[in-house]
Amino acid sequence: MNREFVCFTIISGVISFCYNVVMIIVPLRMTDHGMNYAMVGTAMSAVAVGLMIIKLLIGHLSDRLGTRRFILTSLAGLCVVSLFLARANNIFQFSALLAAIGIFRGIFLSVNGSYVLSLSENAEYGKIYGTIQGISSFLASIGGMVSGVLYVFHEGEYALYICSFLLFAGIIWAIKGLGKKEYLYKERLPIKKVFSSMNKQIFIFCIIVFIQSFAAGPMWNFIIPVYCYDILLLSPAVVGILMSLDELISSPTYIAAGSIVDKVNVVKFNVAFLLVTALGGFLLMKTTSIPFFVGFFLLCSVSVSCTFVGIPKERIKYINKKQKGFELAFISMCGSLGDSLGSSIMGNVAEKTSMQYCMLIFIITYICIAILVILPVIKERC
Repeated sequence: MNREFVCFTIISGVISFCYNVVMIIVPLRMTDHGMNYAMVGTAMSAVAVGLMIIKLLIGHLSDRLGTRRFILTSLAGLCVVSLFLARANNIFQFSALLAAIGIFRGIFLSVNGSYVLSLSENAEYGKIYGTIQGISSFLASIGGMVSGVLYVFHEGEYALYICSFLLFAGIIWAIKGLGKKEYLYKERLPIKKVFSSMNKQIFIFCIIVFIQSFAAGPMWNFIIPVYCYDILLLSPAVVGILMSLDELISSPTYIAAGSIVDKVNVVKFNVAFLLVTALGGFLLMKTTSIPFFVGFFLLCSVSVSCTFVGIPKERIKYINKKQKGFELAFISMCGSLGDSLGSSIMGNVAEKTSMQYCMLIFIITYICIAILVILPVIKERC
């Protein structure tokens, strides 16, 4: 554990904490300001738009300009936007500021994978990645709890001020702790040449991340919470606790999985937990018992968290180090696209049929991902 690793881990955690605070408080503030659900949904979608439009550009630039300056830009932008969000009071202000949140968070997500790769040696990537993800997940769950407690104080205004302060402190910490020396590739390659030089396996990972986000994103963002509230008749407080448990149980899972994937056959690891996730989804779909539902949900949380560490570990050997920022940003952008489309499509499926069909899509998706993960191994042996 060197200073640079600790510094980046804390910065990643602070950004996760603040992002979770914003995503919980802002919809509540908009509702309390008299805006309807359609207006809230439209404004919140601006975050996804901001994320998608920035990722490839920043990922490509980071290969030539380095990641440190973009991390500082992300922290500074999120710090200022959090201050303005605390004073926003109409749909146009909320929409513009949420788009800015998406852009500045997208800048960080565009370079964080590249930075983690530069921190690690091949043998340690899983451990480092899992630790960073674990601490970020833990702080995100703390952010969710803080949001609920502090919302009573001027509709969460003080919580947003706290976020701005933490992000400002993150800027100072980043200036002192992040590495200044990066081996950069000054050659400016055309985008067409960049794509043509990518390992074909990267495109398979793009498909995997897309369909995984398409199914898992909506399930965790609204299908599971709404199912618990409308079908299982759990109270809002219990639903909130359940979803916080998801983050809390994911945190140690990321750390443990990160250490394990460095020592085992990562393909077998991924396939095993992808199939466990599909099984968990099947059990969720079939049970009507609340205790069993909670147990199966937490089983899915653990298995999904394992795949979120295992799949990145597997793709690292296919990444071209000269354009790692672009390739990792491209994969991440596919995930954002899947999340956005999945939320829209799964919402329509739930509205026109039932949430059981959403769970069925979730099960089928994870079986398909397991096939895609094992396919290269089968081709090699044939």
